[in-house]
Amino acid sequence: MLKKGIFSRLCMTYIAILLIVFLFITIASTTTLTQYMINAQKERVLAAGKTLEYWTATYQIEQNDARSERAYKNSLKSWSQLLGTQITVSNMDGEIVSSTTDVSSVPAEYLKKIAAGKRVVVKQGNFGGEFNDKQLTIGVPAKYNGTIVGAMFFNTPMKTLNATTNEIAEMFIICAALSILAAFILVYIQTRRISKPIAEINRAVRNIAAGNYAERVQVTGNDEIGQLASSFNFMADSIENLEDMRSGFISDVSHELRTPMTSISGFAQSILDGTAPEEKRDEYLKIIVDESKRLTKLVNDLLEMSKMSSSEYQLSIEKFDLNELVRVCIISLESRITERNLDLNVDFESEALNVLGDKDAIQRVILNLMDNAVKFSYENTTMGIRTWTRNKKAYFSIGNFGAGIDQKDLSNIFNRFYKTDKSRRREKTGAGLGLSLCKNILTLHKQSIWVESNPAKEGTDAKYTTFTFTLELA
Repeated sequence: MLKKGIFSRLCMTYIAILLIVFLFITIASTTTLTQYMINAQKERVLAAGKTLEYWTATYQIEQNDARSERAYKNSLKSWSQLLGTQITVSNMDGEIVSSTTDVSSVPAEYLKKIAAGKRVVVKQGNFGGEFNDKQLTIGVPAKYNGTIVGAMFFNTPMKTLNATTNEIAEMFIICAALSILAAFILVYIQTRRISKPIAEINRAVRNIAAGNYAERVQVTGNDEIGQLASSFNFMADSIENLEDMRSGFISDVSHELRTPMTSISGFAQSILDGTAPEEKRDEYLKIIVDESKRLTKLVNDLLEMSKMSSSEYQLSIEKFDLNELVRVCIISLESRITERNLDLNVDFESEALNVLGDKDAIQRVILNLMDNAVKFSYENTTMGIRTWTRNKKAYFSIGNFGAGIDQKDLSNIFNRFYKTDKSRRREKTGAGLGLSLCKNILTLHKQSIWVESNPAKEGTDAKYTTFTFTLELA
């Protein structure tokens, strides 16, 4: 249906354009050529009229002998054959003086125009009914001593003048027919080139809608159709990646929700039914509280991601000391840093670093990055934190020694639900929302965040991974 619709529309459009163009060209050409033939005949008649004018006036006034009369008539006949026209000469009373054809009278209206001083009278008609077909009549006065004594009328059949025009019109019609045929063939070929990839894209869209996310279309050119195919494939890649992440996210979140809920339910049930030893009750309650907090954090992260996706989400921009905020975050994670026996190397370019931003949101970013750095650091290593300014921006970075991030994962690390290691221990897992939240927060601030992960020391598997983001200086 798509192919038929495009083909019929393009074909009819091109044919209509060709017909209109050829119609206008034919009408303009034939009209111009007809007028040209009339003007050319008029010029030839006027040239002949100048030659015949003297002899016509002399013949009417001086009444020459029969020999002169015969010579005059032969002259009219010669000019008639040369011009392809019939010549009729009359006096001003309308009486026929001489003619190369059987004409009984001259139309009075023509004589009136001649008598009124008209140099040339041009008319199309049958010369007052004297001819059976349409004629081009050109009338010129015959003067004697400055006085109009008669008129000469040259009647040329219009079909003779139109013969050349008709031949050209026929040639245009033949050319139009051949052009339309050629256009039909070209339109058919071009329409197939256009409709085939569109049909392929349409088929691929239906397959993707049916759940076949691996569907792709072949890119066959660099034109708009090729660009559309490339854009479709890019979209299909994005949809497939999003679907993979969604499936992984559902699996991860289901696991993350099920695990604390199972723990909470199991330990709470054992306490309620009295099967839990008395000495274990406080430990079980602590596990329930910890799992509840982890569950609450996950739900809050999901809600926060949803809020940030809304256009109504607004930042509370204020001036604050970034270095002081970093100190607060370090204090909040001090026990975990000590637990993993990490040395902390803090390097502030200045004592205070005032920036503009949403303080609570930026604190969340810093805590998330610090928490990841602590979580994925090798024990007994150093974790570095640094702030500085450059190019009218404030910079914060945090680095740690650990397994690092593979190059193939660096470009996806900030995507929602993305996790680099699918087989990590449960205490190092999450729903893959933390870094995505950081990215969203800094994007809302119109700032950047990036990550680098490079080998720390030759001969070891350790990498030094650094997360860096920017903020606007106050």
